[in-house]
Amino acid sequence: MTTTKVRHGIESLQKPGRECALCSRLVAYREELRALHPDWHNAPVLDFGPVDASLIVVGLAPGHKGGNRTGIPFFGDFSGEMLNGALTASGFAVYKNEVEPELGIEPIDVRITNVVKCMPPKNAPKPAEIRMCREFFLDSLLVSDATRAVVAVGRTAHEELLKAFELRLRDYPFAHASEIQLTPSLRMFSSFHCSQYNVNTRRITAEEFTSVFLRVRDYLKSL
Repeated sequence: MTTTKVRHGIESLQKPGRECALCSRLVAYREELRALHPDWHNAPVLDFGPVDASLIVVGLAPGHKGGNRTGIPFFGDFSGEMLNGALTASGFAVYKNEVEPELGIEPIDVRITNVVKCMPPKNAPKPAEIRMCREFFLDSLLVSDATRAVVAVGRTAHEELLKAFELRLRDYPFAHASEIQLTPSLRMFSSFHCSQYNVNTRRITAEEFTSVFLRVRDYLKSL
């Protein structure tokens, strides 16, 4: 993809179907999970939030008890709670019920997506699976000219965004709180993943994660 590619109209956002069969390993794992948890979503997890949002948040793939269970990316697990807290603190979303934040958020000016739409075993998609899902991921990025910022949550999201805009990984190494201008109109902000493991090991705190979104808010206000 080149940065001069004409962006799609909002109505053309591509979505993998519930029975998407592009990745045989992920299909087999999906069937295992459906047998174990028939009341879970257990299908490709689609974007959540307005298509013409100023901000896109990009994660790796649906979590086991998060997106794969609920059908909403970053909702239902520890990482989702961290992201919801950061988005509400920075004004990109509001809680459906402030007394019960576990009920989730209403996005105001953010759309949440993943590089890979189906949950992979051990939360580790193979390179071929990332490539197979790339058409859906790229379409999420290009669907609206209103998008001005993207937050890459974790190294893989950071690197896949660089590849999407044909930038060399060695020129833009992953680092927490880094900023990269992907195109003249789109800036990437990167963060360590908000996983429970990273928080428990003090790789990142809730305050440090939230600070990335506060910087995005200030950047968008400056435009």
